[in-house]
Amino acid sequence: MAVKILSKPIIILTILTLIFFSVTSLHANQNSDSNDNSIILFLLDINAIKGDLENQNLLNSLISISSVVNQNHKMYFSVLDSSSSEIAPQGPYIVNKNFENMYDDIEKLITNHEYQKTISLDINESLLNSYNFLQSQFAENDSKIIFIGGSQVPLLMSNANSEDVLKEFVDPVADLYNNKKWKILGISLKDAHESILILLNRYSKKTLSENLKFSLPNILNEFSIAISKDIWSSGEIIDHDNFEISNKQIYNSEILISPGTSLINLFFYKNKTGGSFRLKNPSGMQSTAGDRSESSIIETPYSIIWQIKNPIPGKWNVEINNYEGQIQSFLQPSYEYQLELLNLNSKNAINQPLSLITFITDQNDVMVNLDHDISIQVSIIDPTGIETLYQMNDEGLKADAVKDDGYYSLEIPKINILGTHKMSLQMKWQGFESDSLISNHEFESIFFPYMNFEELNISNLNIGNESNLGTLYVSIGDTPYPVDQKSINTTILTNSNQISDSYTLIPRRSTTDGKSAMYDVIYTPQEIGNTLITFNMNIDYAGRLYEVPAQSIQIQIVKIPTTFSIMQISGIVLFSLLLIIGIIILLAIIYRNLQTAPYGHLNDENGNLIVNFKTIKKPLIQQILHRDEILGTVIGITGLEEITLKYKNGLVIMNISDDSPRIRINSQPVVNSYYLKDGDWIGTSGKLYEFVINP
Repeated sequence: MAVKILSKPIIILTILTLIFFSVTSLHANQNSDSNDNSIILFLLDINAIKGDLENQNLLNSLISISSVVNQNHKMYFSVLDSSSSEIAPQGPYIVNKNFENMYDDIEKLITNHEYQKTISLDINESLLNSYNFLQSQFAENDSKIIFIGGSQVPLLMSNANSEDVLKEFVDPVADLYNNKKWKILGISLKDAHESILILLNRYSKKTLSENLKFSLPNILNEFSIAISKDIWSSGEIIDHDNFEISNKQIYNSEILISPGTSLINLFFYKNKTGGSFRLKNPSGMQSTAGDRSESSIIETPYSIIWQIKNPIPGKWNVEINNYEGQIQSFLQPSYEYQLELLNLNSKNAINQPLSLITFITDQNDVMVNLDHDISIQVSIIDPTGIETLYQMNDEGLKADAVKDDGYYSLEIPKINILGTHKMSLQMKWQGFESDSLISNHEFESIFFPYMNFEELNISNLNIGNESNLGTLYVSIGDTPYPVDQKSINTTILTNSNQISDSYTLIPRRSTTDGKSAMYDVIYTPQEIGNTLITFNMNIDYAGRLYEVPAQSIQIQIVKIPTTFSIMQISGIVLFSLLLIIGIIILLAIIYRNLQTAPYGHLNDENGNLIVNFKTIKKPLIQQILHRDEILGTVIGITGLEEITLKYKNGLVIMNISDDSPRIRINSQPVVNSYYLKDGDWIGTSGKLYEFVINP
């Protein structure tokens, strides 16, 4: 048999041809229906399959498993050896329609094939032809090639470096599949040649698929899981039981099926042929077509698969006779109910409560209330791998609003770990704790904006007198986050429950679009007594409308007495002046001591001290009232006259005036403000200065 080895130019030409073909086909068939075009194409190494009975038995089992796991999809098969690589794929074979024909056609192909001890596969050409075929069928993204082989590959039989060969010949073809999101699932047969093992591994890795090696019964389980990942899978495959039978003893496998199960597939995978299997319903009777629960069986040399429609809830039993060897069993249930999650966002604020509401729908998406026959549990696995379990309730307790309304609720106090959290909802029926309806989700916990109000003057305010109550800060983590003033809703409720509008929010420093991260709150009281001020903020963040947790403050309003004699007024005024002066002095001392004393140095590029902020000379008023601030005018450096240094909470904030010359920090232009750190380089007027906290 001739061996074909494609050169790199031929590979490139072939790929370009395929691309042209796909574009032409698209225009020629633009009106074709692409729905339900999820395709499985089996590429079969017929010679290797026929050369070993175990390989042939494995193929039969794999095809049967695929037909059960994935319902109503299109299946094709083609052959791999170079003498047959031009043969068009056979099919489509549709489960529950003409799928049994696939067995007959493959059996005829194997029977008519003349087995050869050695044969070489022209795999690249076969895969290029298969790619062309999938293009012509407008295959969906979840389509895949199931590549079953064992013969040697001429591409890797030369003395050339295998890695270079793979990069030159294999990777371009694999990239074509990967761009289409078509996977190549590799399955190596018994006694597979080393060259095909290398090739299958490469194709599987490049297309983000699996590469399975002959190992009974494990390969059957791995194959089931691999193909059930597709969106057209009939449901998740669940590990049920693994056991070893010796001395051909009778073995009973018990299966608990919960109410609401509309279909269940039972998989029994063997490492040897033989044995007899009997399925019994909860009444102890062998399941027949006369039951309400209709059952059918697909039996291959290495697998026994039952499909049970509308199974009777309870304990089913599989009796195994006359078998000796290893068995793995799995379940694939489908339910007439679904768990629906009402209000989970993909991104949530860290350190904030997480509210969950779930309900149950039937197959028509209509909500149903199953009363007290069920319980719903939530499992959350945080980014560190720690799992926490919660119980949802419909008892009208805690976060649940109405008892027995079918809505199950839960409020988790805080999610305090950043990153992606995996969440699983499990509905269990009473008396069927081992079986459950599962709904899987995930969400990311991130920093969201929050507000913080720093009080300045909130007590003993006078009617009619304007007062600065304090500053409202908006941040994400430790970083200021400018917001539009219109997004901040301020509500002032007076002592008489009247809403006041005699306030103003003044931005400290605005960005070019008018936003600010700091707002001074100016208020003029109109009524004595206690007044409640609440700040709310609604913003678009992380792809959704987010309500920032509210901030509230309570202020006290008083009225200045006005009915005094002249002497009383004079005495009060004098006393008040003296008291005020004393208080001012005291407050000035306290206020000064509460402020952070300046620190740090500015050095030139040679490390020479230029400015010592701790000993810098400032006007007396500034020393008293603004101990924590240094104006650029006293620094004495050209280009820094219009800046202000603010020392606060262990931070050094450089506020930059709009009139200031261009200033760069660590070679990056800076406007408005910047949080100085030890070692930052400040550039202005052509010179560099290093900010050093501890020289």
